[in-house]
Amino acid sequence: MTDVLTYDSFTPGTELGDWQEPVDAGLIATWDSLFGASEQDQPARQTGLCIALMMRAFLKVVTPRPPGNIHARQLMTIENLPQAGDSVHSKIRCIDKQIKRGRRYLDLEVTGYDANQRPLYVGRMSLIWAQ
Repeated sequence: MTDVLTYDSFTPGTELGDWQEPVDAGLIATWDSLFGASEQDQPARQTGLCIALMMRAFLKVVTPRPPGNIHARQLMTIENLPQAGDSVHSKIRCIDKQIKRGRRYLDLEVTGYDANQRPLYVGRMSLIWAQ
């Protein structure tokens, strides 16, 4: 079993890893079943999909996490929307860590690109890390 990632495991400025996920027919069908397939709602659905892709990359790369972490804040910039058939490549890096009021804070950045290196999103998450 792999050791749990502790606060001391993170170094600002370092890449933690990457995750690639296809925006294939199965993912689109699942997403449409959750949010509907109306043409007028396509941009909103694709924006939500960016958030889901960012979080899935975080969950796959930053593991195993200790229980009790708190997702304190998130900021996301969407530059382009993923399209059916895209393969989204997300890179996760630690951008900062600090102790405030006795709590361990981590700031992670997730950057997503399509297969042609077209930028899709940049997400920044602030987490209170349990260990």
